[in-house]
Amino acid sequence: MRWWLLGVALAVLVMPSVGLAQGINTSVALAVAEDEAIFRSQLRYRRATDDPSGMGRELDALVAPQTLVYGITPKLTAFATLPILAHRRRELGDGSVTKDSAVGDFRLLGRYTFYADDYAPLSTRRVAVLAGMKFPTGGDRFGTPSFDPIVGAVGTWAGNRHEIDLDALYTVTTKRHDFEAGDAFRYDLAYRYRLWPERFEGRLLQLNAVLELNGRWTGKTRMDGSTVAASGGNILFLSPGTQFITKNFIVEASVQVPIWQSLNGPQLEDDFTAVLSVRIPFTLGLR
Repeated sequence: MRWWLLGVALAVLVMPSVGLAQGINTSVALAVAEDEAIFRSQLRYRRATDDPSGMGRELDALVAPQTLVYGITPKLTAFATLPILAHRRRELGDGSVTKDSAVGDFRLLGRYTFYADDYAPLSTRRVAVLAGMKFPTGGDRFGTPSFDPIVGAVGTWAGNRHEIDLDALYTVTTKRHDFEAGDAFRYDLAYRYRLWPERFEGRLLQLNAVLELNGRWTGKTRMDGSTVAASGGNILFLSPGTQFITKNFIVEASVQVPIWQSLNGPQLEDDFTAVLSVRIPFTLGLR
């Protein structure tokens, strides 16, 4: 299964369409044109080996979130994301190894841009709100059995070669089957700088440098009426990356390095997460 996913991600590199710039791990408030769509195929490799329990546990996982973005109106955009766990390998201190693959929980979001000020060429200020739902489509151990509301906000400032994006997204988890995962809060700040070209002169090629701060907080899990001590906590990543933009697609890569981890109980701590993604804009033609 994981080799099929890798093939799909590489195949979309040669598909024709038109590209748009935005953060790699951070949401943006930039509009998607009405009846236009973007398909984003991403690969995320996570490595975690720092085990405070002393048991020598290790984890490596390859997840492939597949996202379809659709411009319903000039102000309203829909996002549908299905994460596919292509490969997960757990190694315990006694030498035993478990391997898994599965589909994760489906997420549907809407983004409404209520403030937009295109104050100069290649320059804009935008603010949007987000709302949606997480659906329990994942199998055991790869998702939670509840329907969880999601709310948030995102802002973007762009001025010629510079762009700053800021988002905050909160997931309110609900209880189902005597299980309730902790609420989740993500917060991100991204800065993008156009390295090349200095000025656009008809070319539709672009190279960007991206630097992000990506924070993730989760509350403690409750199961069968009891709180799971080794669950929840806060982690903050520093994420340098790069984007290559053409008329037909965008290729981007990033490495997320934890600079602060405060986890509850003896949980595995992250070493890094490597990210590779491809975005393909196209016209969906639903109207």
